[in-house]
Amino acid sequence: MDLYTTGTATPMLVYNGDSIRIGGNISYWWENLYPDLESIYNHFVIRDTPYKLGISGQFEPGDEEVEITIELLIDDIDSTLDNTDLFLELMVVEDKIPDAFWSQPAEYHDLRDVARRWITKNPANKFPISITESGQNEVFETSFPILDNWNPANIKIVAMVQMLTDSVGYNPILQSQSTNISQLDPDPDQDGFSYLYDNCTYTYNPDQTDSDEDGAGNVCDPCNGLVNIVGNIDLDAYGIDYQPIIGVNDILALSDILNNTGMPINDCHQVDVLQDGQLNSFDIVILEEMIMAGGE
Repeated sequence: MDLYTTGTATPMLVYNGDSIRIGGNISYWWENLYPDLESIYNHFVIRDTPYKLGISGQFEPGDEEVEITIELLIDDIDSTLDNTDLFLELMVVEDKIPDAFWSQPAEYHDLRDVARRWITKNPANKFPISITESGQNEVFETSFPILDNWNPANIKIVAMVQMLTDSVGYNPILQSQSTNISQLDPDPDQDGFSYLYDNCTYTYNPDQTDSDEDGAGNVCDPCNGLVNIVGNIDLDAYGIDYQPIIGVNDILALSDILNNTGMPINDCHQVDVLQDGQLNSFDIVILEEMIMAGGE
């Protein structure tokens, strides 16, 4: 879509391929637009998608060309997908291009993720997606040259599952993935499982054990869902099955947290026992009731 022939103001943003925002800010400073863009992001980030993308290939410093392989996998689903007008779109972008002058606030700043090549722009280079069923995969291969004015250290490949329609502003992206061309090894931890099938992509775990079945293997799961449950404030557990221990020690730990004397809360903690969005003495009361009812 040509953003300069839409009959509207510029700049123009089409977020996720189907959400249009037009125009900048009267002061030429984008900071005031962030709340609006944040709401768009929050709208899309919670959406589930059945598609998974993996990017691999071959590139060594000094090479004049990058060979890439994109694997598309359909997750476990109970229905057949409609692949009408569905394509794999590929972009080459360069990050951190230095010495770009921004008129407001009158300072130099790196340009981020500037499109250098649209690999699938021409109809002859399009990659239509044919798979529709759970567990099916499809592999796409191509290559592109490294131009002299590019910095290879900052070159990334962006792959997108996108519906391409004739409607202006409606070409929704159903999945996307990006990777630097220096990170094209499909099995970086060398445990025998490639990117789409490894539950700890960068941590060696050939057994793929995932006790809480949340998609993250035990060796790289920061929040074990068997231990990090409501009431288990001190994250104590026993046995190979990670049975949580909820008892008096948790009351003491929660009391210390409320008094700002206990261990710091991490992202895995579920200390809001009442689950009302607030942390106060009422949570201790509910925790005591849990223990009295046999929580330990």
